[in-house]
Amino acid sequence: MGLALCWLADAAAAQWDCSRATAPQRCELHRQGTMACNDLPVNGRHACLQFYTPALSCLRERDAKRCEALRAAHSSCDGLEGKARRVCINERLPPPDCARSANPARCRARAEAELKCADREIAQRLCVRQALQAD
Repeated sequence: MGLALCWLADAAAAQWDCSRATAPQRCELHRQGTMACNDLPVNGRHACLQFYTPALSCLRERDAKRCEALRAAHSSCDGLEGKARRVCINERLPPPDCARSANPARCRARAEAELKCADREIAQRLCVRQALQAD
């Protein structure tokens, strides 16, 4: 039994050995996103990964300041996993840059709704949608 557990631990560690990956930077960014979302069930993980996985290059992002802050937040929250990591990252992220948005009022309302619904995890999208419809 102990030998099987050692093998599983080695397999899990090898999965995230990004130094041997074809694209080590992309592997590392995906690992960071997965560390934030690994406690969620598979059907709720996709939206989490989209939000918490940093972009390969922040130069092409709409909100480059948030992208850079997400990278820095992942570095400062290293060692945490799941909900604890998401909370740590959320505390370090700046509000979205709504000045460049086509509809700044809607952007601010969405940011407020996302902040209010941050603890909902899987039902977050539904919570945000309902909060926006209530306004």
